[in-house]
Parts: sequence; C-alpha cells; structure tokens
Amino acid sequence: MAKKFVINVDLADVWAERNRKKLIRTLAWGDEVSVVKQTRDYAEVDITEFIEEKDGSILPKKTTGYIQPPKNLGLKLTDVIIPRNQNKVLKINFVDVQQGDGSVIESPLGKVMLVDGGDNQLFARYLASRFRNTSIDKPKEIECILVTHGDADHFVGLPKIQESEKNETPRKRLFIEPKRVYHNGIVKRPGKKGNKTRPEAEMLGATKKVGKELFLVGLEENLLKVSDDEMNQPFKVWKSALVEYNKRSKIEFRRLEIGDDDAFDFFKDEDIKIEVLGPLTTEVAGKPALKFLGDPPKGPRIGHESLETTDLKSRGLSASHTINGHSIVFRLTYGRISYLFTGDLNDEASRFLTREHNSGTINLKAEVFKVPHHGSADFSGAFIQAVAPIVSVVSSGDENARKEYIHPRATLVGALGKWSRVAEPLVLITELVAFFQVEGWSRVSDKKKDQKRGEFFGFSRTAFGMVKTRTDGARLLVYTDSGNLKMKEAYAYSLDQAGLLQSAPVVRV
Repeated sequence: MAKKFVINVDLADVWAERNRKKLIRTLAWGDEVSVVKQTRDYAEVDITEFIEEKDGSILPKKTTGYIQPPKNLGLKLTDVIIPRNQNKVLKINFVDVQQGDGSVIESPLGKVMLVDGGDNQLFARYLASRFRNTSIDKPKEIECILVTHGDADHFVGLPKIQESEKNETPRKRLFIEPKRVYHNGIVKRPGKKGNKTRPEAEMLGATKKVGKELFLVGLEENLLKVSDDEMNQPFKVWKSALVEYNKRSKIEFRRLEIGDDDAFDFFKDEDIKIEVLGPLTTEVAGKPALKFLGDPPKGPRIGHESLETTDLKSRGLSASHTINGHSIVFRLTYGRISYLFTGDLNDEASRFLTREHNSGTINLKAEVFKVPHHGSADFSGAFIQAVAPIVSVVSSGDENARKEYIHPRATLVGALGKWSRVAEPLVLITELVAFFQVEGWSRVSDKKKDQKRGEFFGFSRTAFGMVKTRTDGARLLVYTDSGNLKMKEAYAYSLDQAGLLQSAPVVRV
C-alpha cells in the first residue's frame, strides 16, 4: 500500500525509468507524493502524467515513476522525501486568470484558503485539477473564500466552481464546502434604477455626508440577506452559488476591516498569522463607514513621490475607485517570511495605509508582495517603499481590446525595482510567465464564426502563467513552469545569521 510523503528539496524530478531516464514531471518542495516502494537509492511513486492528445487537450494519466537523487549532490533519498506528517511547508500560488486575481493558500496541514477567483472558468479548472476526485458526498473543505472587493475580475470566477459540478467531463468537476466567506462589505447595485442611470454616489448603498465628505454607511455582512434588487448581475450570480453552498454546510459570513485578525484563528495552530490592515473604517452616526473616494489625477503620470503621503487630489465621486481603494489588505506571516495581499488598492487608499505604517500602527513590510490592481498606474510610491518587497507578483492578462489596460504599467514595474530592499528583486507577471506554442494557420469550427473570422494564425498555451511559492518560514522558493519539461524558472532565499533573507542556490534532484 502506498505511503504519503512530501518533497523536502526545492525541485525533484520524477523519471519514467530508473537511473534518471525519461523525465515525466518535476515536483516542488511540499508537494505530496505516494510512495509505492522505497529503497536506499530510489523511491517508486504513483504520479500523474499530463499527456497531450491529438486535439491539443492535456489529459491527466496515472502512472508510476521514480525519484532517484543523483550521486554527485551527496543527498540521500531520506533528504529528498519525508513523511507527510513532518511537512512544514506553506504553499501559496498566484494563478493566471487572465485579467483578474486568483490565489490559493494551503497550509502545511492542508487547510485551504482562496483569495479572489478571476472572472472566467480558469480558476475553477485549475482547482479541479489540483484537488481531484471530489464529489457531492466528498467535497473539498475550504476554510475560507476571501473576496478582496466586488469587482467582477476578482470574484465572477468563483461561481464557476459551483457550476463545474454539472460539467459533463468528470475531471473538470469540483465540489467544495466553504466554511467562511469574507469580504469588504461593499455590494455593487445595478447600473440603472428604473429607466435612469444610477448616480455614482448611489452605486454602493446607503451614504451619509459629514462636512464636505461622503461616507458609505450601508456596509453588508451576510450576502445572503441582501435583496437581489440591490445587487448587480455578478453579485446575484455569486449569491446564487453561495445559496447552494450554504445548503451543504452553513457558511460564516464576515465583513472585514483593519484589526479583524481573529477572523483567521483557524490558522493559529500552525503558527500562521494574518493581520487585516485594510480597509480603514471611520465611525459615522455610530456605524462603521468607508470614505467615498474620487477619480485620481489623469495619468499615467511620472512622479509617484517616494515619500509623499499627503492626501491625493482626487476629483468628484467614483464608485469604482471607492470599491477598489477599500479592498481587503492583509499580511500573512509564517516564521520570518511575510506576504502582503492588496486586492485593487489604489493611490489614494494606499496613502492612508502608508501614514498608518509610518506612525507604527501597522506594518506593511513584506518579502512577497501581491501587487495592487494588476500593475495599474494608480499606485503610491510611498506605499511600495514601505513594503520594500523582495518578490513582487503582478496578476494581469489583457486578453482582448475591452480588457486592455496596459497592465502592468512601466512606471509601476520600475517602482517595484527601485524600492525593493535588495539589489536584484524579482518582478513576476502571470501573463509573461505563460508559454505559447505556434500552431500555424487555423480555422474555427463554428460555421458562423468561420465566415466572420476566416483563416487565422494561431498559438496554443502550453503552460499557464502561474507563480508558485513555498516557505517553511526560514526559506523561500519561488518558481514558474515552462513549456519545456526540463526547465523551471526558480529562485531560492534563506535567512542568514542576522535574520535577513539572502539568495540561496536552488536544490534540484
């Protein structure tokens, strides 16, 4: 009977034959593996190989492989694989969902938290591939789904998970049981009220004016209690999925704001600490409220001052900038390694947080930085300087003219390099770490589309642009896949005697 182990080096190659012949795939630090047979020199393992079919689809196939450390590295097999109950690796993946955000956090004990989910089926497809063999009777337990804010490109892909349960192809189905759903409390209303376009100030619920400033006071807690009439179409679809999940197991809904760290006590027993740093609320008429934000100065602009933390001179009222600026911001710390997640935080809101950081109220510094708003030009230089990231991840993908925002902006990428704490920081962009293969001249199969599109020169994506990270709190691995099985772009860091993170050799066996 197979025994469960995990990989204990940065990268471990799995071979079809002993003596390291015919590479099947490469596993990473913390990945689980089923060991069928173990000797002093090699382990025979059950593995999933991904086979390309004639139509270009990639299908998983169970097979047997071998992990066999090369003799020149001086590593024993017991250095390469360890029993699963000894696993100390936190896994955080930033998934290519094209224009949008979608991340997966998995603790050493296997607790899973989803952060956003894009606006298409890509996130659901990835999760179904990662968490296989679920069913209505055996759903995958999800500790928390956190939606940083209610923009479609951050959560419309989440209902696709529930829709996948009816997919005619079993491997594309995923049944989950979410225990908690966290959000920022802002629900977008329909764009029209009756036959009239709804004013910006009424797009996000009840408001109250204090002096010259407008505040949102109608923040929601339980999304199932919000009337459909008060939701735009994406929110209604999300609510429908949540209704179904809630039948499966009662969901805990919670609106998060700065200081709500206890919401993540489910990670406590693994020494994973999450601090909620935003949004920053203000009390108005005895209720928590969020300031209504405006449009930033016209851009893109050069001159995101590194020390500028004064209020940005925004214009008018903007529902989109308000919902972005009040994204949930959280800092996850495991040992000495921290990650900062920022949703679609913008320049105006970033300045609020930077002032809190400079006063010592919060700590924004992080080794791994999920860059706000897909690399938008609407960023604060002072905020990036406070984070001082070593590794920055931009989730972007301008897949058509309607979604073309020129992300990431050149000024933003430059700022990430300039204000890093190291001389050679990593800036990884999900769409740029994808790999494409030339297919040549093609014609779509649909006759109506055929007449419109005609013949075209096509490419297929052979590797999605996923940025994968692994840490045990003292060492950090960052890597991406390639279209070439033998290649990985991988970087490692470890703590020195002073407790500072320094580059280290990548160990591949």
